[in-house]
Amino acid sequence: MRGPKNSTTFEKKVFSQENLQVVANCRGFTLVELIMVVVLIGILAVSVIPKFVDTSAISLQGGAAMVAADIRYTQELAMSTHSPKTITFTTNDTFYTVNSQTMNLPSRVSISSGATFTFNSLGEPTTGGGSSVQITAGGSTKTITVESYTGRVSSS
Repeated sequence: MRGPKNSTTFEKKVFSQENLQVVANCRGFTLVELIMVVVLIGILAVSVIPKFVDTSAISLQGGAAMVAADIRYTQELAMSTHSPKTITFTTNDTFYTVNSQTMNLPSRVSISSGATFTFNSLGEPTTGGGSSVQITAGGSTKTITVESYTGRVSSS
């Protein structure tokens, strides 16, 4: 009885060792390798996706908000310093000037219809009241208008 038990136990041990050797010989990917592949795919996705997504609408919205804010800033600056202040938009440029300081529009946004606005110490437009500035990006246009007398700035 002792003989068969020992041989069975021995066979089980050999069988177990063979399984371990088979598993040891089968190599898979390590966690570091998998993480590196995921990181590389992420980097490629971040660099390629903007080329397929049209961001001109977002740039146009941002540009319109920026222009309207800078017109209001010029108006408030004129009121706070009690001296006339001017903001100038030149057609087909990607920048404009606020009191001789150059401001750049977001990428792919340009001025399609320029104007010059001068505000007095009361915030009233003395030049350019009732006119508007148009900015364009990707075939879309936004119009920023400054009303006469009140100097109210609106965007459409």
